[in-house]
Formats: sequence, structure tokens, C-alpha cells
Amino acid sequence: MIIASLMIALNLAAVDDDCITVSTTVNGSSMEGLLWQDQPLDVRSLGCGMPERYDYVVFRLKGENDPIIKQLWGQPGDTIEVMDNGRLKVNAVEVTTPFGRPYVLLGSARTRLKKITNPIDGFLLLGHPGSVDSAKVGLVAKEDILGFVPA
Repeated sequence: MIIASLMIALNLAAVDDDCITVSTTVNGSSMEGLLWQDQPLDVRSLGCGMPERYDYVVFRLKGENDPIIKQLWGQPGDTIEVMDNGRLKVNAVEVTTPFGRPYVLLGSARTRLKKITNPIDGFLLLGHPGSVDSAKVGLVAKEDILGFVPA
């Protein structure tokens, strides 16, 4: 989660498509190992361009106020496949965590992502298994993205 002032600033930036960078800090531990509590981040608005694979993306779920940050694994036009063992492939390449382990989907996350049609029309944003990410909420729409941090 990122501090709330970031959300307001980047929402305003998205209205006029200006390239704006907001300095903030990480608030939360859902990406621990990659991003740390109180780590400084410079988040760019979408006016600066689109995030690329493996960038960190800040987004907001509909009806929620707090922004969330996760890593971009799939983008519009990509294909995803959930194998029977729960492992995930993007563009026919098996996804591994930043720690080199296979990204394994369990339970409802496996079922949810198996239902997504290809090519995908949103952003596949993943964190640690079990966190609030695309495995839990599905693909994230472009209009829900507040900004990104290049990897």
C-alpha cells in the first residue's frame, strides 16, 4: 500500500496527461523481499508512458481508497495459461517469482485466472501468493492504474 496523497496526485495527473512523478514511500509488507516498509519510491503517472513487464504498478481497486503496488507480469495482448498443477505461464513462458521459484496459484486464484480469455485485455499484477493482486481480484484495467515505478 502507498500513502493516500499519491493517489490524489496521480489521479489529477491522469486527467491532463502530464508526466508527473510523485515521491512517496512504501506502506505495508505485501511485496517484502522486493519492496520494503518505508522504502522511498518515485512513482510516474501514465502521462509518462505505459509500464513495462516487471515494473511495479500502483493501482486502486474500485470502491477502495488505499492504493496497492504489485509487479506487472502480463499486459494487454499477452496470453496467460494456468496449468493443471497451478503454475502460471505468460506468453508460453512459465512465471517464476523474483526468488526463482515457480509462481503457483492455489484454490480460487487458480480457478479465477483459468477463466480469463486470451489475449488478455487488462494488466496481470502479481505479488506474493495470497496477496491482493490479480490472482485474487482478476486483471486490473488501465483506468485503475495510478502510476508505475520502472523496475
